[in-house]
Amino acid sequence: MRGMYLFLDSIRNFLYSFLGFIAKVSNKIPRQTRLIIKNIVWGFLICFIALPIITSIIQYDKMPSNSMIGAVDKGKGMFIFKLYYGISIGPFVSKITGKTIIFNRPKRGDVVLIKYPPNVEESTLKNISSYILYYFSFGKIDTYKEKHIVKRIIALPTETIEIRDKVIYINGIPIDEKWNSLHTDQRILDKIISNRDNFGPYVVPYNKYFVLSDNRDYAYDSRDFGSMDFGVIKGKVLGIK
Repeated sequence: MRGMYLFLDSIRNFLYSFLGFIAKVSNKIPRQTRLIIKNIVWGFLICFIALPIITSIIQYDKMPSNSMIGAVDKGKGMFIFKLYYGISIGPFVSKITGKTIIFNRPKRGDVVLIKYPPNVEESTLKNISSYILYYFSFGKIDTYKEKHIVKRIIALPTETIEIRDKVIYINGIPIDEKWNSLHTDQRILDKIISNRDNFGPYVVPYNKYFVLSDNRDYAYDSRDFGSMDFGVIKGKVLGIK
């Protein structure tokens, strides 16, 4: 017990000595230089503390493809509210919902950011090292960023979706697409050839969502890769620049 006390006392003395040394050195540094050092320290704090907090809430990205022409053209900037649907916190993520806390559920017509491919997991060490590399290279080396796709929610959990000659039916009723879905190919492809124009009927599983591209004839979506888990929906597109 006495040995532990002496050990802790030596650590305390070392810290006091170290802080005293820093104080003596800082007093010898010109005031202008001290201000520069202070600004540099604050800059690092902003980079490694404030920015991660901000980017965990709002993400700015550019549309990488033509899949959502009309809503989000290729190259247009997007503001994604990453906490709109919920929060996912490491080991506390529900195996059922894929979220830790749920704020909202996706609605038909929502334009969402989806992690793709959904089942690829990266180690924490790789994420941290990529994150540090990204900031020290001022964004020039970006291996940290997950791959995402942008799609529109069309069918909700337990609903039955069917596409007949390019017309979408939900539970047997054609839906009024108020958004700008685009059909540039007037051909109607048979289901034997492709799922593009004729699909289903397909029942969307619980906690999954059926997503489509607005550029309906030339894009990759749930007609190809199936419905997406709620857990891989990373946010809602709220603004376009």
